[in-house]
Amino acid sequence: MRTVYICSPYRAADSAQLDRNIDYAQALTKQAIEAGLAPITPHLYMTQCLNEDKPEERAAGMAAGLTLLKRCDFVIVGVKYGISEGMSAEIAAADAAGIEVVNADKLRYKLEYERMARLEEYAKRNACGHCKGGWLSSCTNYRCQQSYREAYKYAAEHFTSG
Repeated sequence: MRTVYICSPYRAADSAQLDRNIDYAQALTKQAIEAGLAPITPHLYMTQCLNEDKPEERAAGMAAGLTLLKRCDFVIVGVKYGISEGMSAEIAAADAAGIEVVNADKLRYKLEYERMARLEEYAKRNACGHCKGGWLSSCTNYRCQQSYREAYKYAAEHFTSG
């Protein structure tokens, strides 16, 4: 299971906006879990024990979050309500560390593309193992379309996403 960092706005002008931002962070976290990922969403829990209105506590929370971010496979950015100052710092840190940043609205497409690439790689590597003794007199590896299709089909039926 890959670890992902959830980046979305937290700070707000009023309590209604704060509730909206928390709901959004929770929805992004749930989306990641349902996609088979292990999300880290620091602004949902660090704000429970640190005071965002105290600059030193906010800085400590941001530093802890950035440390966690650097251990993640990629960052999911929720931009529905804009990009906050804290999000900008997180995105910059991810870029500096060479960690991929993915728009939350595109997550499904990214994961499906990766899944199809894994199926294709399996089929290329294992086509000969799925050969049913076709008309070819010598092995052509994955260029044999029948065995390639069989290997791809097998992978699609037997391997889950992740």
